[in-house]
Amino acid sequence: MSLLIALDDGHGMNTKGKKSPYIKDLNRVVKENEFNREVVQQLNKLLKKCGFSTLLVAPGDEDVPLAVRTNLANQAGADAYISVHYNAFDGSFNGTNPSGIEIYVYPGHLNKKAGRLAHCIGESLKQGTKQKYRGIKEADFHVLRETSMPAVLTESGFMDHPKEALLMVDKQFQSETAIEHAKGICNYFNVPFHEKGKEDNQSWYIGRRVESIYPGDLRFYQSPSWKDQEVAGQVQKGYGFPEIIALVTVSGFSQYKVKNSKGQVFYITAHEKYVKVV
Repeated sequence: MSLLIALDDGHGMNTKGKKSPYIKDLNRVVKENEFNREVVQQLNKLLKKCGFSTLLVAPGDEDVPLAVRTNLANQAGADAYISVHYNAFDGSFNGTNPSGIEIYVYPGHLNKKAGRLAHCIGESLKQGTKQKYRGIKEADFHVLRETSMPAVLTESGFMDHPKEALLMVDKQFQSETAIEHAKGICNYFNVPFHEKGKEDNQSWYIGRRVESIYPGDLRFYQSPSWKDQEVAGQVQKGYGFPEIIALVTVSGFSQYKVKNSKGQVFYITAHEKYVKVV
């Protein structure tokens, strides 16, 4: 079973007060969720490409109650909870405004799993656009207190800092932030980060090993066929072929063309219910 990551894109699109001051260069304000939502959508895709399962606890534009979000994550047995936000100081561009990245965990969890998760994400966030790193802090936020799994809340900048407000709608910064979150999560769970998944590589299986996951004898064939007379043998669960040559379609169903250790060519089902590629 894959690891499940609960993803929370902070406030709703129309949550009162969650927006930047008026930005002259854009001739408008920027709502916090414009940034949060885009990062979470990209993070969702990246994590799936790395083999995680995901749960979007606030998938629409409305402001989903915090208790609903944490209850969903707890009931699903999520392995981590990531809440993506953008910070604010006083709601204006006047005076000296703070800037930079902050990450929050529940009080007393700096040296626990949530603290380690926050550290992994923080180390990754440091590698992107040059910003002040304000460190990992503690706060009694609902999404940190009421979750039964390691939970972190990230603040990727300040909406009321002139330069960081513009970053909120910068597509490159949004993508960079999503990638950095994904890399940090992968690092914490010791999972390789892959920005490209299987769907990005149509021949990802070539040269890889295929194994049976069927709890019985799984037939393989001497030609691309499903006919009994073409059966060449059977493999048991955990056994298979060391090299996939190609993927072929036989009567509407997929088979892997494979070679054994002696170089002999056979055909075996490619259905994920029966085999896995390793």
